[in-house]
This record gives sequence, C-alpha cells and structure tokens, in this order.
Amino acid sequence: MAGLGEPAATSAAEVPPDLVELGAVSGAYGVKGWVRIALFGSEGSVLLGSEDWWLMQDGGSSRVTPQARRRYGKSLLAKWPGCESREAADQLRGAVVAVPRGEFPPVSEGSFYWVDLLGCRVLNRGGDDLGQVFGLRENAGGQWLEVKDDAAGVLLIPLVEQFVEMVDPAARVIRVDWERDW
Repeated sequence: MAGLGEPAATSAAEVPPDLVELGAVSGAYGVKGWVRIALFGSEGSVLLGSEDWWLMQDGGSSRVTPQARRRYGKSLLAKWPGCESREAADQLRGAVVAVPRGEFPPVSEGSFYWVDLLGCRVLNRGGDDLGQVFGLRENAGGQWLEVKDDAAGVLLIPLVEQFVEMVDPAARVIRVDWERDW
C-alpha cells in the first residue's frame, strides 16, 4: 500500500485478530496528505484516542501512527508520516480503518460499544429467544438492532430504553420488550 509510511504490508501473523472496522478513507483533504475518514456508526472517540490504526486495502494491511487527527463534521481528518500529498491520500480512498478491540478505552457502567452487541442473544420478557444480533443500523430514525431469527427472518428492534430493557455484553444477552410478530 503505497504512501502509508510503512515499508510493506504487514504479514497476517502480525495483524491483530480482534480488529474492529471503524471507518473508511473517503478521500484527500487539502494538498498535504491529510485524509477524510467516514465513520461507521460512531462519533470517532476510539480513533481519536488510539495510538495506532490499521489500514486495510486490496487484501493488505498496514499499521499507521497518526501524527494529527481531528473531527470534521461527522467525519475525521487524519495525517500520518509517509502520506505527504493529495495524490497519496487519494490512493487510500476506500481503505478501511480499524483498531484492535483490546485497545478500546473502557466504558462507563451501563454503556457499551456496538461491536460488543454483535452475537448477543435477544430474549423478550416472556423468555422467548428472538435470535442473535448480527448487525446494527443507524439512520435518521435512530439506532436499530438487526436480529437474525430462523422463524421470522430479520427483526429490527429500536435501540431505545422503551424497548431495550437490559444489555449485558459480558453474558452475551439483551432483554427486550418486543414480540416476534411486531
């Protein structure tokens, strides 16, 4: 991956196994090698606080250490050594930006990272297993749990207190006030 400031793509053995994709390079910003990063459903706090990032593009992975980063509307701007021109930054368009889950900062009591909800079982008040969280969706209507249910297909459950009564990422369980046929 040219222009990343690393000599070559990192071997698969060196890539952390717990990488979480947090955004993608959407293009250059200015003429000095800054990149714009479109965030995947987050406000960017993990990327702002992480020392190293992993860029994944065309089947390769490289570690970069941003020397500067800042919020830019709903995106982030970042600059790292080796990416010194608009052309170099534009070559990174589409590269996925990831950080190992083990490097995320701790969250406060009652809070969680979306990635920790993936794979959780969803149970309703009656104890019915509604399925497993396979995705999360955010749009103008709010945040939604995407739950795969063998009987009903895919359930979309609003991620709001009115319907989500308990989230326990450690136990891999989410309890909801929701029915399969709603």
